[in-house]
Amino acid sequence: MLGQLRRIVQDVAQEPSLASALAGLVSNVKNALHTECCSVYLADYQQQHFMLMATDGLNPDAIGKVAIGFSEGLIGWVGQREEPINLAEAHLHPRFKVTPEVSEDCFSAFLGCPIIHHRKVLGVLTIQQSASRVFSEDEESFLVTLGVQLASVLVNAEMRQLTSQSPNQHVHVGQLQGLIGAPGIAIGEGFVLQPASDFDAISLQKTDDPERELSRFYRAVKVTKAEFNRLAERMSGHLPPDALAIFDVYHQLLDAASLGHEIEAQIAEGWCAKSALKRVVEKFARQFDDMDDAYLRERGTDIRDLGQRVLNHLLDTEQRHYKLPEHVVLVADNVTASMLAEIPRAQLVAIVSLKGSVNSHAAIMARALGIPAVMGVDELPLMQWQGQRLIVDGYQGNILVSPADAICHEYQQLMNKDAELNARYQAELHLPAQSACGARFKLMVNSGLAIELETTQSDFTDGVGLYRTEFPFIMRSRFPTEQEQTELYRKVMQSYPEKPVVMRTLDVGGDKPLPYFPISEENPFLGWRGIRLTLDHPEIFLVQIRAMLKANIGVGNLHILLPMISDLSEVDESLRLIRQAWFEVDDEFNKEGIVPKPKVGVMIEVPSIMYQLSELANKVDFCSVGTNDLTQYLLAVDRNNPRVGNLYDALHPAVLRALNQLGQQCQALQFPASICGELAGEPIGILILIAMGFRRFSMNHRNLAKIKWLLRRIDISELKLLLPEILACQSPKQVRLQVQRFLDQKKLLNQLRA
Repeated sequence: MLGQLRRIVQDVAQEPSLASALAGLVSNVKNALHTECCSVYLADYQQQHFMLMATDGLNPDAIGKVAIGFSEGLIGWVGQREEPINLAEAHLHPRFKVTPEVSEDCFSAFLGCPIIHHRKVLGVLTIQQSASRVFSEDEESFLVTLGVQLASVLVNAEMRQLTSQSPNQHVHVGQLQGLIGAPGIAIGEGFVLQPASDFDAISLQKTDDPERELSRFYRAVKVTKAEFNRLAERMSGHLPPDALAIFDVYHQLLDAASLGHEIEAQIAEGWCAKSALKRVVEKFARQFDDMDDAYLRERGTDIRDLGQRVLNHLLDTEQRHYKLPEHVVLVADNVTASMLAEIPRAQLVAIVSLKGSVNSHAAIMARALGIPAVMGVDELPLMQWQGQRLIVDGYQGNILVSPADAICHEYQQLMNKDAELNARYQAELHLPAQSACGARFKLMVNSGLAIELETTQSDFTDGVGLYRTEFPFIMRSRFPTEQEQTELYRKVMQSYPEKPVVMRTLDVGGDKPLPYFPISEENPFLGWRGIRLTLDHPEIFLVQIRAMLKANIGVGNLHILLPMISDLSEVDESLRLIRQAWFEVDDEFNKEGIVPKPKVGVMIEVPSIMYQLSELANKVDFCSVGTNDLTQYLLAVDRNNPRVGNLYDALHPAVLRALNQLGQQCQALQFPASICGELAGEPIGILILIAMGFRRFSMNHRNLAKIKWLLRRIDISELKLLLPEILACQSPKQVRLQVQRFLDQKKLLNQLRA
């Protein structure tokens, strides 16, 4: 049964068109369950109905013509209930709708199963039989399991079909929906920096030049054969002749008389070399997988290995000849800091990360660079993005693939409007950060991602509220030396003379791995990360603290921030090591008073420490609230998981009530507190935080001008009147509406895109 399920799903995934995929699906299901009819209806949310898209058993002329409303018939009932409906005599049920066009009078038994993806019904899969009977639990289980597996295959299947066209055939395709990573709009060309070299990353695509594709295939085969010759020669003294014979088999498989002939035929039909290779390799591999003989089944692995090697050489050739576009939309499974560093900043216009969520570090980096980003868009295989013309809408989380010129023009107008608004914000950047009623604020910057950009406006900030020291570690192939760290930290501190620079100690783990220090955990966000890691490796911690202290000599603006604190004992141990490092540096320079003692603070991001504030205030000088992780832990939502990304929201009432309680307690304790999470850089977020009593904020430098412009137009007394209404809200949506209504009354909403 599992084998049947796997083959059906694989066959659907491999079909180049949606129509042929669904036609194959209904036939395969009908044969697997030995039933008389199988049909599939797909949801159309614009028209509010299910359309019959494929059938084996009903009238084929009804395909694409018969629509059943979301609230009509048994199909609509399955969609409404979002669960299987199993009936022995369907025509007697009160929800049964007579549809003469489909010719289903002869069928009694009915089993319908919804196809659901991310809580959205994509369609309904049905089987029918003339006999009056209830389908068995096994049959129902088969259909339910198939529906679950099909969901990820069918979502945006039309998009995959249209993007499989050759470049000269491209028309406006439509839009993909992802998660908002960073605001803004950009138009550019998709560029896959590090393509995944496996067949799952390859989607089927046509070509306009079969001869060129055939030449590329022959070249890849030639290189692969030479590779096998080298391997055989290297292993000749270590393997017996019968084992070495596998290399001869590989040679034969690549010849025109075997797989090579099949691939040539596919290219002649109009498929590009990668697609032809994928179709043939996976077809033959599946045939071997289905064989009863264990030895023959293993040959499927050989076929895949062979195909993988040829694919690697095809991709290598492609990458070498691919010119970097003028306007780059960087696409990757997971965008990293090192990837961003490889693209010239002048050419990088947007980021699309197939994984990750609104507050993943890829999104944070995008916001720091001031470029739009959309996250969690996994409906298209990675390589399908290469060379596509894209519009990235970071306000809505939409991506338009291969848009028409007229649509590009419309979005260009929106980009021009954004530029006008930014110019308006920048015009007031030099003015004091204060409210209309005269209240002063400390507006600082989050730094550490792109220091050459972040220091250009240092005169208009109140310092660095969060310097992320981890990125110099991530960008190297080894731990940076004490001297390297000292030089980097001094550069940062000197860029903000007489202003505080809050440096967070190394915060890696979770979604920030070090390439030379791999950590494998089932639940990395609750595992070995932040201060937990560095306290287990005091040699790393001490080197970093000494570098900070040395960099601070003659400058005197260093503040040290401890991340991921969940227990007071971690604070005690960190303070002990900081004192040790200070004595070591002081002894090294041997001059009284030359090494200043920095202030030490703690990040409030683990809920447990919120309930130990009074003890914490007696140990350290200040605290800084990291709203990103605090939200993640309060809501038990992995912010990088697109499946639950919609549950992550810093404006959740529980998060806001926790922040309000925290603010009141810090004021009562006279414990200096600042906000350094992404919430501080959002117009709606900072207004709520100000109403709670917070006055110190740190944000990415791109938001600084907009936030300062906004604060100069609000009155704190009005915000305080709004706060009880906000705290009484039951959902993030209600919170947003309350604040947006306030901004609209002040005639500020249209100028903020909040």
